[in-house]
Amino acid sequence: MGISFKGKYLILNRRTLSWLASKTMTSRDLYPKAFAAWIVDPLQFLCKNIIFLALLKIAGNKNLCGPPLSSCSGTSPNLPFSPTEKNKYQSFFTAAIVLIVIGIILMIISLVVCVLHTRRRKCLSAYPSAGQERTEKYNYDQSADKENAVESVSSYTSRRGAVPDQSKLLFLQDDIKRFDLQDLLRASAEVLGSGSFGASYKTGIHSGQTMVVKRYKHMNNVGKEEFHEHLRRLGRLNHPNLLPIVAYYYRREEKLLIAEFMPNRSLASHLHANRSLDQPGLDWPTRKKIIQGVAKGLGYLFNELPTLTIPHGHLKSSNVVLDESFEPRLTDYALRPVMNSEQSHNLMIAYKSPEYTIKGHLTKKTDVWCLGVLILELLTGKFPENYLSQGYDANMSLVTWVSNMVKEKKTCDVFDKEMFGKKNCKAEMLNLLKIGLSCCEEDEERRIEMMDAVEKIERLKEGGEFDNDFASNNVFASRLVDDDDFAFATNR
Repeated sequence: MGISFKGKYLILNRRTLSWLASKTMTSRDLYPKAFAAWIVDPLQFLCKNIIFLALLKIAGNKNLCGPPLSSCSGTSPNLPFSPTEKNKYQSFFTAAIVLIVIGIILMIISLVVCVLHTRRRKCLSAYPSAGQERTEKYNYDQSADKENAVESVSSYTSRRGAVPDQSKLLFLQDDIKRFDLQDLLRASAEVLGSGSFGASYKTGIHSGQTMVVKRYKHMNNVGKEEFHEHLRRLGRLNHPNLLPIVAYYYRREEKLLIAEFMPNRSLASHLHANRSLDQPGLDWPTRKKIIQGVAKGLGYLFNELPTLTIPHGHLKSSNVVLDESFEPRLTDYALRPVMNSEQSHNLMIAYKSPEYTIKGHLTKKTDVWCLGVLILELLTGKFPENYLSQGYDANMSLVTWVSNMVKEKKTCDVFDKEMFGKKNCKAEMLNLLKIGLSCCEEDEERRIEMMDAVEKIERLKEGGEFDNDFASNNVFASRLVDDDDFAFATNR
């Protein structure tokens, strides 16, 4: 119904106005009650009492009249309170409105944060092994020679709780001439490539040293102290087929890992780059030397990092670099514990294995599967296309193609046609092919153990006989032994 107010009408609820009239409440009553209701539940108060707020604003208005209030007359009713009191309560009302708005904004922000947190938990729950390596314990056999850490690093470890200076490079190796971050920034740099986790640069230090600097932006899976401790552990690893981390630089936003530059670059560049007379493909003796060195490096990692589910975790041809004599060095090893879970699941080779895609977990044999794919890539010269997809896709798998060729008795078409030096090496190549296939069994229970694979690869002898004992346990063995089309190997 309407209430006249100088010729205008306010449409208000009859029941509300009757209540107000019957209670004969003034602003002195309404303001404290409104404020108390807002304190209890601001959002509910705003939603359910919007008309009540309007009543607070008009209470005590000298020009308000009409049913169910008193009838309008020519004389103005006395004010229930003085102008000073009115200004006081109006200020109180304004403050109450501001507090209500602030309360609503805070509740909306809290709701958004809760929604984002819930979505993040659901995202991580989709990966059953997310963060698994983060909680794993390390149990290194620290002999006396391993305890001789670099002074710039051990000075921090000797003081519990000390935090390394984030503006400095931290060195992990003794036999390297020292340089600082400014030397790296001033040096000319050549972009070597942009990998899964960041870019790599070749840089020449003024002292004549040539280094490779890798930038990582997704290494926040652990805290600062845990990160420093893990890098120090990696710095203590020592094997001729591992590329040691010389130094590193820590910032929360990104990390730099620094290693020596290998003159013959990566295995991938030799297998998949354009070839010419000046740069022919790798011959068989060199490929055998490379895969034997890779196997030795993996065996060392498995022995030194027994508590890690995937001691390497990111084994592929671009992470195998070659020195001046084509001796292989493994890189990017044992980084899973410090990598962010989301990037690890999307980018690391271990998470493209069949067991993770099918069953949602990793095992000690996941690195074995990665080794098997690398063996097939080295023998065939073909790039594993399934590495470009997320997860494992049998239709895009190099393993599936090799298996099909073997089943069809086309083994001669498996091996890289540009691989020279195959004369009198039929048994070696067949044995290595079988090792690769046994490493790539889709069912990890049937897959060969890493140390068994390492032992078989090390036993490859030039001009040796075919391993019949191994062949008897392999599904493809008889087909490979009887394959007469392999004669092409004898004339190259």
